[in-house]
Amino acid sequence: MASALRPNARGEKHHRWKGGVAVQNGYLRISAGPLRGQYVHILVMEGKLGGPIPEGKEVHHKDEDKLNPRHENLELIDKIPHRSLSARQRWENARRQIK
Repeated sequence: MASALRPNARGEKHHRWKGGVAVQNGYLRISAGPLRGQYVHILVMEGKLGGPIPEGKEVHHKDEDKLNPRHENLELIDKIPHRSLSARQRWENARRQIK
C-alpha cells in the first residue's frame, strides 16, 4: 500500500499526475501551469503561424486523430467547410464500422 498518497499534493507530487496533459472532448488539453485549459493542437498551430488563429478559421487534424497534435498533421481551414468535412468523416467512419 502506498503510504505516500497525499490528497492535498499538487502537480507532479500528486499520485494521479499524468504529465500536465489531459484528454477532454477527445483532444489533448493542458491541465497544469500557465497554459492550463488550452488545447494542444491550437497552441501548436499558433506556434506554427507565429500568432493567434485568424477569425473564421479552425484547426483540422489531417489524419482525423485528435490525439495527434504534431504540426505536420494540422492544417488551418475555414470554419464552415471544416465542420462539414468533420461531419462527413464521422459519417464515413461510422459506415466503415457497420460493414
